[in-house]
Parts: sequence; C-alpha cells; structure tokens
Amino acid sequence: MIDPSFDFRLPQHFTSGTIGPKGQRVFYLQFGDAGEIVSLKLEKGQLFTLADFLEQLLEEVAVDESAVPLALDLIDPVVPAWAVASIGVAYDPDTHQFILAITQLVFEDEDGNEPEPATAELRLSPEQVTAFVSRSHDLVASGRPPCAYCGRPLDDADGWCPCYN
Repeated sequence: MIDPSFDFRLPQHFTSGTIGPKGQRVFYLQFGDAGEIVSLKLEKGQLFTLADFLEQLLEEVAVDESAVPLALDLIDPVVPAWAVASIGVAYDPDTHQFILAITQLVFEDEDGNEPEPATAELRLSPEQVTAFVSRSHDLVASGRPPCAYCGRPLDDADGWCPCYN
C-alpha cells in the first residue's frame, strides 16, 4: 500500500502538538483545511531542530504580529498518516512564503525493496511560522529536563540518567 502525499498552499491550520504523558509523548505536525486535516508523527528532536531553524529564518522576514494565528491546538482525531524522515526548509522572497518539504520514513520490506516515500509540501506565511515556532518551543520545553552531561531527558521518577555512573 502506498501512503498518501500532500500538497498544501497556505493551509488554514498548521501546528505542532503532543499526545501522552511526559516521557511517553508522541510529537506531531498537523496541517490542513476544513475538509482535510493531516497529522504526521515526528521525533522531539526533529521538532526542536525545525522550530529553531525556522526561528533563525524569521529574523530576516517581516511578520504582521496582528495576523499570527492563535488556534494552535491539535484537531481530533489525531491519526498519523505516516512518520517523518526528513524536513527541508526554504523561503521564497517573491511570494513571502516558507516552504516545507517533508519526506516519509520508509523501511525495506522482507524482499529488501524500499518503497517510494510519500511527501508533503507546505507553503506557509511568516505569521503561521511565527506561531508554530513559539508553540513548538513551548512543547519541547514542557518535557522532561535534560541531563546536564549528555542532554538526554532525565528519568521523571528520580531525575536520574545512566551517564551519572
């Protein structure tokens, strides 16, 4: 079965979110319009890196603060279409839009064949990106604190990390 690819030009909804308790959270990108909402699963590190990179790009772009979206919660039901392998980012100064090119994580089948990955291309306004960056930084910061030595999340129960040995 081939997983679906997506192409959204200025979707009405673009956000990140999590489901589950700290230490077991699943991270999502979610985007779409009233008729179609898409959720993609990704890793916390991918979300952090994406938000950090977009924040750097925003330093060079004009943002209308009065147009930054406020509705950033995940829309139920959150059912991932697929998991994210990689995310490419570009900015088009002619259209004043950010472009995200997202590729599906795929694995070889029993015969050693690797299926063609699905893709998603999103074009986003600077205001959508501004809201996304803020929300994503908040999500990452609300998790378990990192170990001072290795940066991996500490165990919630006792704040312990294996590298302390």
